[in-house]
Amino acid sequence: GNSVVQWKETEEKERICEVLEAVREQNPGKRILLVLDKHGSHICEYTRKRAHQLGIDLVFLPSGSPHLNPIEQVWKYLKWTMAPIIVENEDEFHELVKDVFDQVTQRVSFAKSWCKKFLDFQKFP
Repeated sequence: GNSVVQWKETEEKERICEVLEAVREQNPGKRILLVLDKHGSHICEYTRKRAHQLGIDLVFLPSGSPHLNPIEQVWKYLKWTMAPIIVENEDEFHELVKDVFDQVTQRVSFAKSWCKKFLDFQKFP
């Protein structure tokens, strides 16, 4: 799918619920399964209740399992790709990070691989 929201610097429960509302608004009538880590604002009753009201299923990654966290795979690829590259200044570095990040997160094969690994771990049919 397409990204409909971007996370802000703060992850307070109210902001997480705003994100849930935006996701629901962009996906009316569709099943939504959102995978989150166990950050306090993700697992609190306030957030869980709002997700339930919106018809959004939340799945929480087990603690200490970076192999199941999709962003860890992105960071791994990002570091591996950027390690041999020398940049002239901080602005060039920021642009490189953004470009590489955009490239890796747009790869469908990345998402398919992660989904298979996660679903196998969850033992869903």
